[in-house]
Amino acid sequence: MTNTRQHNKSGTYPLYHFTRLGFNPIKHSTLYWFVFALAVLNSNTTTANTCPTSTPFMQSAGQTPSTEDGAENWFQHEFASGARWQLCWRVHPVTGLGVSQVSYAAPGESMRQVLDKATLAQVLIKYDDESQDNAVLPIPGLGGDNAITANSLLCQSGNVLTSTTGQHICQSVRDKNSLTTTRRTASLRRHELTLSARSEVDTLLIDQRWHFSEDGQISPEIQLSGELSRFTRASEYGSPVGLSQVLATNASLLYTWRLDFNINGTAENDLIESIEFVPFETDVVRRTINRSEIETESLHNVNAEQFRGWLISDADVSAGNSGHTNIAYFLDPQTSGYRFVSRTKNWATFDLAVTKRKECEQYPSQNNLVTSNASDTCGNSLDDFVNGESLINEDSVIWFSLSRQLLPKKEDLPVLQPRRAHFVLTPFDWSAHSRFSEAPE
Repeated sequence: MTNTRQHNKSGTYPLYHFTRLGFNPIKHSTLYWFVFALAVLNSNTTTANTCPTSTPFMQSAGQTPSTEDGAENWFQHEFASGARWQLCWRVHPVTGLGVSQVSYAAPGESMRQVLDKATLAQVLIKYDDESQDNAVLPIPGLGGDNAITANSLLCQSGNVLTSTTGQHICQSVRDKNSLTTTRRTASLRRHELTLSARSEVDTLLIDQRWHFSEDGQISPEIQLSGELSRFTRASEYGSPVGLSQVLATNASLLYTWRLDFNINGTAENDLIESIEFVPFETDVVRRTINRSEIETESLHNVNAEQFRGWLISDADVSAGNSGHTNIAYFLDPQTSGYRFVSRTKNWATFDLAVTKRKECEQYPSQNNLVTSNASDTCGNSLDDFVNGESLINEDSVIWFSLSRQLLPKKEDLPVLQPRRAHFVLTPFDWSAHSRFSEAPE
């Protein structure tokens, strides 16, 4: 198939392209939000204030379809600055709280779609005294009977959102930090909208949170808490928690999200690029920005030394009138810091995978436990999904993973203190200038 996408594919960009916007790759470990223009261009793309009443879903084999399947709920929020988010949400019987048709508008601008669908796709828990990990998805899952109904006690810092099918989640808005400031003027404050839901699996509590900031950032987050249930007497497998002659078993955690962007509402023209800041051999302070497009299904790792991240852009829509840059979102992996080890799951040792979208490919492991009416040939895991298919002019899906260690301490008895994992999606060249300089204080 002929590649009809037109964009700048030069592999090297001068450092001043970013430093003129205030970015210093030596001082900052990644691309911060203020590097990017945060306003939204006027667009003919519109998003209706309705959500699908029935969408394709993956049903666990042998399970009776739930009345909650396919029920999505339309939601919108406008900040005092005029920035707006609108999206659909639902508590899926397997994946729990997910979002779809996510669109953003900066002050005074039109809505533009960012994400078509985003969900948590897998949680792996590997205890040190076991040879195999335990998967939470698709069975037992985070929805259905494992979903905890939100109420005023659980949503103390916000409100309870109720769906047409009786699902309840929490919604809150907080003043986060400074948005922007200019000389001799008061700084603008940045606010953040959060949708959250809680699930209970055995003795563990899993909180899913989706953060949407006023300046266009999206941050998926997981918090693990609950009660410790695994103990050992072997010092190589556990940590002391104040109990006599017994240790709490250590564990490794892996969270994987499934992200289908479709920026600007178009599915088959998203470009996915790896961005790196490569130091000069003779001057480590100077760095070259390398961009390389990912054109086939593949697995990738974070490179902290070169600040590697991934840029997802629309191939046909540029910021401003120059046409030199495309509207995009940057997947910032700066919270990656651990490596998950698996003898049987090669994909779990990588941070990111990119695949061609197939409706039946929903879970990075144990995918064969689900059934679908889709005609696509399903594999059992990401190791099957990633088989070198071309991504050119195709709808692509990104699978991003974060690993964490669970090393219990005395303060984790009787209640396990929350362990957090999150990452940030940041708008990149979303418009030619920031609309927040014109927003009311």
